[in-house]
Order: sequence, then structure tokens, then C-alpha cells
Amino acid sequence: MGRTSSLEAARASNSEGYFQPGTALHRLVLEAPYLARCSDNKTAARVRPIEYAIRYPYIQANRPGRVSWLIFDLDHPERERADPWCWSDAGLPPPNLIVTNRESGRAHLYYAVAPVCTTEKARAKPIAYMRAVYEAMAARLDADSAYRQGSIAKTPGHPWWLTTELHPHEYSLGELAEYVDLAEPSPWAKGPRLEEAAGSRHCTLFELARYYAYSIVNREREKGTYEGFLRLVEAFCLNHNQRVSNLAAKPAELLSWAQIQATAKSIGRWTWEHYRGNRDGVHRGAMALDEALPLAERQRLAAQRTHELRHKATESRIRSACRQLQAAGEALAQAAIARLAGVTRQTVATYRHVLDEAIKPAAVAILRPTSHGVDHVKYGVHQISAGSEPSGDLNGAGALGGRSPGLFPEPSS
Repeated sequence: MGRTSSLEAARASNSEGYFQPGTALHRLVLEAPYLARCSDNKTAARVRPIEYAIRYPYIQANRPGRVSWLIFDLDHPERERADPWCWSDAGLPPPNLIVTNRESGRAHLYYAVAPVCTTEKARAKPIAYMRAVYEAMAARLDADSAYRQGSIAKTPGHPWWLTTELHPHEYSLGELAEYVDLAEPSPWAKGPRLEEAAGSRHCTLFELARYYAYSIVNREREKGTYEGFLRLVEAFCLNHNQRVSNLAAKPAELLSWAQIQATAKSIGRWTWEHYRGNRDGVHRGAMALDEALPLAERQRLAAQRTHELRHKATESRIRSACRQLQAAGEALAQAAIARLAGVTRQTVATYRHVLDEAIKPAAVAILRPTSHGVDHVKYGVHQISAGSEPSGDLNGAGALGGRSPGLFPEPSS
């Protein structure tokens, strides 16, 4: 098969995933803006309907005022090649999608979450909770701290990238929070008193940045340096510069870089030297691990718990599929169970003890309890093959609304 025909086959394969219900790729199409920003570079200067936007290597995944994906940018500049699977070593749950640069290994991790409204009329506390979870996960992943949530990301399924879809599960924020230590004592704790700083850009930025500095300083003292901590505070101030100007009583220009540096340095120096926080009230996750334990040991225990939770969840899904088939009077075939449970046949075979429990009478199951073996389930449900060259159109991608996939031309501008 020639290079052209291979690329066309990859395009067709990718487009089928976009319009196959129950997949993470299909959710991307459903949750993205109807008119999404997109481009063949990070500027994403074009605006296209989502059917056409997925043809471009960069896309706007979240709608304005609504976050449906937590996206993490893995650069890892200190390494020769970034590690898109670092979430496993960090004790975090598997992302839905891993979109990787074939050459550098740099990747975007997509976590599907129950949508959070972020408009001006939205409640502030759920937004603060989401940000706390995001920042805690980003710190665990060593993700790019300057990457803004909701920014343009690599388009999953595009032939430029290597896209791996692990599962279609939609996480709740509370579910993700179980895997990390939230910096704030509670998502409903006190926050910046912006009403007291109204009318002053410097005071508003100070209020926002100091609470962020409080939330990360203990972690940075443990495994980082003052210089690294100061860079994080500076990045936060820079990313919130526009928000500060919008909150000003009158239309105001953005603060200069010198002003941002001065504010960040003032906050950083005092926080690093004096702030210790109420460590007795810090939320340490579901395991409530003692912070005196070494970081590597806490990560190992968190990863072990993650494995156990994943193992139990998979067992529950297979058990439920068995009950559905038995209720319908159908045979417990591995292919049928895999289809209902949303897993692979190999996974069903690994959990053979669940099938044995479903087949045997209840009394026998009680007299002869089964011993659960180690879960060797592969993380990937399937990997989306794609060509290695950029493409112009994706043949075979159908329109939304349940229509069959077909060719669609680029809209005339």
C-alpha cells in the first residue's frame, strides 16, 4: 500500500471514531463548540463548524463558558523525550485520550469531566473546586503551568498525532479529587476578597495570586525550589492579567511585565518565608496520607489504590453485563459481555472468575469463594492508527445528528 493510500485509510479510520457513539472521540465532537476555532498551528485563527474543524491539527475542545475536558500539556523540557504515560507513575486515573507528537513525545492528556459552567453568572465555588483539582493534577503530572485550561489543544484523531483512546468514562470532579491532595482545606474555603480590591488592578491581582501561592508553597518546599515556586506564581499572574483588567471598575490596560514581576516577587518571597498554612485542615485525599511520608511512597500507595479501584470498577461492569445477558436469556459469550461492559474481550478473559460466579449457583459461590488475581488489564481499549503526515481533509467523516459518515467538502469562505 502506497503512502497516499495509507494516509487515506488513516483518515477514514479516524473519521469513523468521531461519529461512533460511546467513544471519547464522539464526545469530543458533541462537547466542542459548533463553530470551533482551529488551524494548522497553535494560533487557531480559523473558525469552522465542528465537522470541518476536526480536519485541522489544532482545535478548541471546550465551549466558551463551559469546561467539559480537563486538558494537560506535557512538555517535560528537562527530559530528552516527554512521557505521555506519566499519569500511571503519578498514581492518577487513566485519561480518556492521549494525543502525542510522534517525534518529541509531547502530549495532551484529555480527561472527560461532567461539564462545569464558567460564565459570569455561574456559581463561583464549583469553578474554584474544578481549578483546585486541575492544579493538583497538573502538579502531579509536572504539566506546563503556563498552559491555560480551555486553550487550543492537539486535535485527537488527526493524522499528525498519535492518538490513543483508553476509555469513554466521564469523571466527576469528586472522583478525580480522590487521587490528589487538594491544596485548599476545602473547595468551599475562603477565597480572594475581590470586592475589597475593586477598582485596583494591582490589589485584585495580589488577592488572586496570594491564594494561589498559599495553595502550592508547601508542595514546592517539599520537592521544588524557591526559583521554581516564583516562576509558578509569575505564570499565574501573567495568565490572569486579562481577568484583572476585566474586573477593574473602569476599562484599563493590561499590567506591564515589570508590574507583574514585582507583584509576584512580593507574594513569593513572603509566602515562601512565612506561610505554613493550617496543615491539620489540609485535604489529603481519600487515603489521608501523612505528609511526613516521602513523596515516592505516597505516590506508590496512591497508585496501588488506583489499581484496586480500577479493578473493582471493571469487575462491577462485567458483573452487570452478565446479569443483563442472563435476564435476556442469552449465553454469557465473552464478545457479548465485552460489548455491554464497554471493555475488550481480553479484559473479560482476565476476569474469568466473574463469569464463573455468574454461572454457578449462589450457594456454591459462597462455599467456594474465588481469589482475585492481579489485574493485568491493558490500559488501552484501542489505539487509533493514523498516518504520519498532515492532511487537508478527512474523508469519511459524516455530519452530526446521526447521519451516516460521508464525504464533506470544505465550506466556501
